[in-house]
Order: sequence, then C-alpha cells, then structure tokens
Amino acid sequence: MDILILGFSNIVKRRVLPALVDLGSVSRIDIASMHGVDRAQLPATWKGDLYDDYATALKNSNARLVYISLINSLHEQWAESALLERKHVIIDKPALLSLAATRRLLTIASKLDVCLAEATVFNCHPQFDTILGMQNDASRFTRVITAFSFPPFAPTDFRNYPELGGGALLDLGPYAAATSRLFFSDAPSNIVCRINSRHPETNVETAFSILADFPDGGSYAGHFGFDTEYINRLMAFGPGISVTMDRAYTTPPDLENRIDIKQANKSITTTASACDTFIRFFKYAIDCIECHDWRSLADAMLQDAAFRDQLLLSVCEE
Repeated sequence: MDILILGFSNIVKRRVLPALVDLGSVSRIDIASMHGVDRAQLPATWKGDLYDDYATALKNSNARLVYISLINSLHEQWAESALLERKHVIIDKPALLSLAATRRLLTIASKLDVCLAEATVFNCHPQFDTILGMQNDASRFTRVITAFSFPPFAPTDFRNYPELGGGALLDLGPYAAATSRLFFSDAPSNIVCRINSRHPETNVETAFSILADFPDGGSYAGHFGFDTEYINRLMAFGPGISVTMDRAYTTPPDLENRIDIKQANKSITTTASACDTFIRFFKYAIDCIECHDWRSLADAMLQDAAFRDQLLLSVCEE
C-alpha cells in the first residue's frame, strides 16, 4: 500500500516514518511538508516523493492512505480534503476538536466508503493484553488511576496556543479517553474535570485532573499536564488484584516493560514483550482497510471523541 504523510512533525520523524518503512505491506511513502524535508532525516530505505504543498500532494500522490500529522486546528480541513479524494485517512490524536466534527467526517467517510481513524497507539501494546487477561470471576479491575505529566513545551510550540488547538485537554485527553475504553465497557455516567494550571501568557490549560464514574461501579482517575517533572504511570486494582506499570503511555519499542502484580495477596513481577506500538497499529489499520472492515477503528474514534466532549463540558476552574 502507498501512503502519503501530511506534515513532517517530530512524531513522524521519530516513530511514524520508521514504523511504516519497516512494514512489508507499505510500498511507497510520499511526504508533504510546508517547511521542507531534510533528506538526511529520512530512513535509508525510504521510497517516495516529496511535496511542499498539501493540496498538490493529495491530487498527485497515488497513495491510498493519508496520515495527517499537522497542528490540531488543521486536522479537520485536511482530513476532509483527503476523504473527498476518496483516500483512507488516519489522523494524529486528537484527531478532531469536537464530537460534532468527528461525526461529520465519519459520515463523509461512510458515504465515500473509506476509512477514517485516529492514531491512538499506546493501547496496542501487548502489555495491556497481559494486564486485562489477569481478570477472572474472582478478580477484576474496578479502579484505574493514571498520571502522565512532563515539563513545559517550548514557548513557540502550538500546544501553548488555544487558537491552534493547543492545551492539555486536547493534547492529553485522548489518553484518558482510550484508557477508560480499555478498562471499562461502557461510556462514563459522570465526569468531573478540574483545571490545575494555565499558561501565564496564553491562558491555555496546562494541567488537569479527571474523575470518571462508570455504570458498572468502576471509576477512573487521571492526572495530566505539561507543567511538572516527568511521570508516566498506571495503576489498576479491584477485588483480588492490583497492577502497577510505568511507561504505560509511551513505552519504548525496545523495552520489555515491568509489570508489578499483586493477586490473592501474593506479589509477583512479570515483563511484557517489547513491541513497537506504531508498527502494530499500522499493521492492524492496513489489514482492516485491505479486508474492507474498519468498523472497530471508526467506533473507537467516535467513542473517544464522545469522552473528550464530555470531559470538556465537565470542566471546572482551579
């Protein structure tokens, strides 16, 4: 499959492009960037064309699948343009800025019979298969707590500017949404979200805390931001079981991640196999496209967008 990437972001350079190059099912990777592409940053085995204009790339590239990695405020415009060219589309998270926009573009994708998906990849790691597989009739997860926070972005980073789709709620809200989707089968019955800090100049929110309750009695608490020292941890627990894991959201592809488990009052430690979540995600998405069945991707995108909308509507100030 030929792929076109719109935007040459850091995540494209570090993770997306290397993953796509390693996939045997990908033949060519065209790249469009308004700021130019340094060929020295491209993998030696890369094959494709370079464009300096997104519209020209969409018209001229033979790619069947478009990956969009632009500032958040541009996602909707260029995703719609790609869909109208009858190309399948995957968008960096947050894919779109509202549930209404998500529904609108999913409707367009359905009418044109193409796939639209959001690139949430952390939950593709087999470590979550391991953790969720520990549940049984006597032990299940009813409480989940996560913390994902890190130092501030550079002053010029778009995530510091609300008009560009910045802010912690949009940047980190997808992690909260996908975590709750992983551990709880239903949408939350209630969400409370508190803004913990704001940028001193742009006033965009830079940290938030969330508490979500679920119809089955479960609850999820999360603390997110870009205003602290680095932390990336997940804890899940309930009757007869508890687990703790670091690097849950950004597990390096070569890391055999440690999982600390307490079950039936016995403590053990296991390791998850190393995995490149971007490779695993793209392989799954391409398989779905080739099989002409991408309902799971559309459902996940819609469910996470609904969670984020509910999150935004529940915000209270610090």
